[in-house]
Amino acid sequence: MRSLLAWPAALALLLLAAGCSHIPLTSLPKLASLDPAALDLSALRAAMRAPDTLRPEPGGATLTMSFWVAGAETRKTTIDAALEEDTAVARAALKAEEKPGFRITVFRLSEDGRRRLEAARDEVRNLKAREATTGSRVRGSLSVGAKACAAGALPDGPLLLSTYLRTEPTGDFIPLTVDLDVKALAAQAGAGAPPIEPCAP
Repeated sequence: MRSLLAWPAALALLLLAAGCSHIPLTSLPKLASLDPAALDLSALRAAMRAPDTLRPEPGGATLTMSFWVAGAETRKTTIDAALEEDTAVARAALKAEEKPGFRITVFRLSEDGRRRLEAARDEVRNLKAREATTGSRVRGSLSVGAKACAAGALPDGPLLLSTYLRTEPTGDFIPLTVDLDVKALAAQAGAGAPPIEPCAP
């Protein structure tokens, strides 16, 4: 899993990791069935719910696709694609996830990011075709990272983040983490949490 503790990268998590203990059990079957090579990239949306004063920095969000042949993870290919805030998504799609004092931000791929992942998706398809003759399997993962800044005083207690993924235009957002306390996670890992910088005026 990419680090959740790289603060100013306040959000970074592996989306397709069945072994990740922070993903709700009810989400695992849906995530396990996702194939990065078959994703409709125009429909792909990521979302995060964070305290209202924790804001994603403009231009600071990325989606990363990685793929490799099973048993050869050291030869993994990784592509980063820029995300941008999507204000056109109907808020009703995440209505049930709204909480007082929290803000939900939705992201979509930028045009350049979509082109980069389209090329990566073609590589995955070609690799699958080649490896099919040997019986090897191709593994893949997606991760989302967002640099964050403080638009006001952050909570003194837990800093709770929830994250979601939608892969179909009218589909539901799949919960990836729900109220994950990043401060506690940092403490468990023995990592300090530098102050999050204030947002630019």
